[in-house]
Amino acid sequence: MIHRIKNMARMALVVSLIGLSAVSEAATGGFSSGTGSTATAVTVTTLTELKNAFNNGNHHIIVSGTIYGGATLTTLTFASTSWNNTTIEGASGGQAILENIQLKFSGETLATGTNIENIVVKNITFRGRIADLQALPKQVYGTSNNVGINYLGVSLRRVSNAWIDHCTFYDISDDLMSVSLSSDNVTLSYNHFYFTAAWRDMNPDPVWNWVGTDSDLAGERLAMVIGANKSDSYTYGGNKLRVTMHHNWFGPNMRGRPLIRGWVHAYNNYFDNTGQPSGTITATNGTAYSKQQYNAFQIGSGSVIYSEYNYYYLTNNSNQLGLDSSGDSYSFFEKSGTNTYNGVTGTKITGAAFTGSPVGAYTYTADTTNIPSIVQANAGPK
Repeated sequence: MIHRIKNMARMALVVSLIGLSAVSEAATGGFSSGTGSTATAVTVTTLTELKNAFNNGNHHIIVSGTIYGGATLTTLTFASTSWNNTTIEGASGGQAILENIQLKFSGETLATGTNIENIVVKNITFRGRIADLQALPKQVYGTSNNVGINYLGVSLRRVSNAWIDHCTFYDISDDLMSVSLSSDNVTLSYNHFYFTAAWRDMNPDPVWNWVGTDSDLAGERLAMVIGANKSDSYTYGGNKLRVTMHHNWFGPNMRGRPLIRGWVHAYNNYFDNTGQPSGTITATNGTAYSKQQYNAFQIGSGSVIYSEYNYYYLTNNSNQLGLDSSGDSYSFFEKSGTNTYNGVTGTKITGAAFTGSPVGAYTYTADTTNIPSIVQANAGPK
């Protein structure tokens, strides 16, 4: 095991900064104060109705049933502050599905310091259709053939006060979701992130090019990124990317991540490597790629992480460094004796003990026992 903490003195500043942010009852137990829309809801059941609601600027959209985005994927990009105070949710009953559809909230073109505000996405399953992704031409980052590389379930870019709650994400060809580009005050609660055995063992297994490196699609079984790179991190990017992750279920069939570069409070998450995928899969280029999980929780450059009452089951390299450069700063804290490591393999970093409460922005009550059963019973759409 490795025990490594950098810039301990910075923690007091981190706590005081976090204490400046307030949270409402909308997303209790997390950084987000997102309450979403108060507008009259419109219910959509088809792709045409969904696109019409988007084009008409409806701020409260209820998804009913399964909506298929087509073989070449559909991305709805919410790119201006006119989308402040938006809710997209599934109808009650847990049967709302967006297939081959990405919701991209992106303030990238806004004036410096301006983010899209107050976004709520809840009670929806996001999934990809494997056959459609296999049929795409080779996907290469930075070319016109890149819809699969840029395809997630939900993408938050320069978004503040967002709450992603009771959603399921699976079989999606990039990370399942992301929080990046100085997004801030985000809560991810009661979500399920996983891949199916059909994805893990897909045949044929295409080779795509992610940022200059060929890799197989079956191996792209990644949960999420919080922070796109070192400059988009809590420490090096202006003290943004404050994110709470609680009661989320990661797995099975996950190869790696979340990759964390933000200030993240992670509690009551279940990292599930049931089945412990092993062996290799031969891709269309003849290369054999490993099916094994390479990590569960990846500690990235510029991150400050406080971890407590999380449960790791059969995970490999449960807490692993994934720095952009070897000398980059990070701080990793664990509440002593609260995280459970059951049947884990490989190596894991042990966080420094933190005796006080590092969370000043909100109150929360962590579950202390039966975390796998609580999370599995409650994560995902209802």
